[in-house]
Amino acid sequence: MLSHNGTNPEPDLVIDIIVGFDGNLSFMDLFPNPPEPLDLDLKQRCVLQFRLSDDLLSKGWGFQPTPISFENDWGQNFSSYYWTNYTPPGAEEPVPYSQFRVVYECKRMGIFVYSLFMHDALGQAIDLDPLIENGTGR
Repeated sequence: MLSHNGTNPEPDLVIDIIVGFDGNLSFMDLFPNPPEPLDLDLKQRCVLQFRLSDDLLSKGWGFQPTPISFENDWGQNFSSYYWTNYTPPGAEEPVPYSQFRVVYECKRMGIFVYSLFMHDALGQAIDLDPLIENGTGR
């Protein structure tokens, strides 16, 4: 299968990242003990597939029209995002802005910070800033 830009084959390895809450937490419940940041240790070319949890989708959450940005990458390790369809169990149609993919090229080592941009049911903008680590150890 060709990648979304039609040049390189899309990698077979797909890493699913599902964004959601564990239990009945809200952002206010996380203070003063914030959750441990997501830390992906990537060692090969792969597809990162980001999706909102079914629970968040049922509450009206979605990704913002530009759902992700990578700090200091300049397109070397991560492709542009591209939307993919996701239909939650029991739904008849895909939910727009609920799932997207990025190809990780594995071209240079380092720790990368990315920001995910979402909104809640009230349209309030929310962003998360996890880390991706490649080849630098812990």
